[in-house]
Amino acid sequence: MILDIVIPVLNEADNLKILLPYLIKYAKKYPVHILVVDAAVSSDDSKNICSTFGVSYYKSKHTQRSKQMNECFTQSKGDCILFVHADVLPPTDYYEAIQQAAQKGFDAGCFAYQFKSNHLLLKINSAFTKYDGIFTGGGDQCHFVRRSVFKQLGGYNDNYVIMEDFEFYERLKKATIPFTILPNKATVSARKYINNSYLRVNLVNLIALIKFRQQADPKSIKEFYMKWLK
Repeated sequence: MILDIVIPVLNEADNLKILLPYLIKYAKKYPVHILVVDAAVSSDDSKNICSTFGVSYYKSKHTQRSKQMNECFTQSKGDCILFVHADVLPPTDYYEAIQQAAQKGFDAGCFAYQFKSNHLLLKINSAFTKYDGIFTGGGDQCHFVRRSVFKQLGGYNDNYVIMEDFEFYERLKKATIPFTILPNKATVSARKYINNSYLRVNLVNLIALIKFRQQADPKSIKEFYMKWLK
């Protein structure tokens, strides 16, 4: 199985310095191709960092994660695509786990995750990510999907300037695509919780999700989210 990893970024040079060598190390001898798609307004050193690690770099025409990922997908050739946020580390056995899921007949999926923190409340939060619940499908769980299925669903919805990951997951379920949540844990940054508070982040996430379920304008959801979280 050829696996392409698509990483949308916006001034994420510091995270790329950690993520790229990590992905390369655990790809071992597997056919893995890493593609970083940079936002139009990015102004950091991401391009040179990608060159240093020998991964593909694309400068997007857009500054919107859904559009960046869709644009980068057109440059990919893999049988399966793994979408990774720059501040998330997939599990070390990410390739083997995805390949085994595909062999079992799953056309898409994501990983459970743990926070890069020993905070008890964050451990409780992450414990629920191995189950299919109301918060399942966020991009921090690293979506993987067969190329043909991504095409079938039309990719991420460009109308979503936020929560495009949840919207994509909803369409997967409605299309009855075989989907799995792998127990292998990705590691997620706790910076939102550090910069804000546990209660604030969870409350804002819940309200944003309610607005999403009520089909509120994605731009208004983003405005709300950006207003209340640093």
